[in-house]
Amino acid sequence: MRVRQKQTVPSLAGMHFRFTLKETMAQGAELQKQVQRIGQIVEQLDSTADPSVRAMGKELIESMMALHGAAIERILELVSETGEAGGTVIRKCAGDQLVSSLLLLYGLHPDDLPTRVTRALEKLRPHLQLHAASAELASLSDDGRVVVRLEVKSSGCGSSAASVKSTLEAAIQDAAPDASSIVVQEIGAALAQSGFVSLAQLQGSQAMTAVPVASAQRSGD
Repeated sequence: MRVRQKQTVPSLAGMHFRFTLKETMAQGAELQKQVQRIGQIVEQLDSTADPSVRAMGKELIESMMALHGAAIERILELVSETGEAGGTVIRKCAGDQLVSSLLLLYGLHPDDLPTRVTRALEKLRPHLQLHAASAELASLSDDGRVVVRLEVKSSGCGSSAASVKSTLEAAIQDAAPDASSIVVQEIGAALAQSGFVSLAQLQGSQAMTAVPVASAQRSGD
C-alpha cells in the first residue's frame, strides 16, 4: 500500500475537489446534481466577503477530507490484507470511473499519472490505427502537464482528423482527470488542413493545442 499524498487546499474554489468529477463519472442524474451542488457551495464560500467564514469553510473541508481519506486508505489496507483476491478488488475499483476519481482525489490510486496516460493510449491504439493515426506520450512535467504527440499519416478530411484528436483528448481526460493540463502536439497534413489555424501553427511546423483542466467547465457550469 503506497503512502497517501497529503491534501492541501490553497483556496476553496481552487480546490473544488482538486478536480471536478466529470459527467461521465457520475452514475446517475441525482449523483451528478449533488456533485454540481457541492461545487456551487464551495465557490460561494470562497467568494464570501467575510475572511473568517472563508477560513472556517476551508478548515471544515480540509478536516472532512482528512477523515474520509484516512478511512478510505484503511479500507484499502484491509482489502489488500486478504491477498490476491484483495488485489483483484482494488484493481477493479481503480478501473471504475467513479471510484477511480475518488481514489485520485485522496492520492490513493494504485496507478500513477504516467501509467494511466500510457494505458489510455494503448487502449486507444486500435481506434487510431483505423484512422491511420498514432499517438505517444511526449512528456509529463512534475506539475502534471501532459504532452501527447498525435500524428495522422493520411491526407483525409479535416473533420475526420479533428474527430481523432477529440477522441484522444477525451480518452486522456478520462484516464487523468488530475492532470493540470493536457497538450496535444498535432503532426500531419490532415490536421494542418482543418479550418482552424492556431497561433502555434503560425509560429512553427507543429501545432500545440492546450486542453486546460478547468473545474468550472468540467462541472458543467
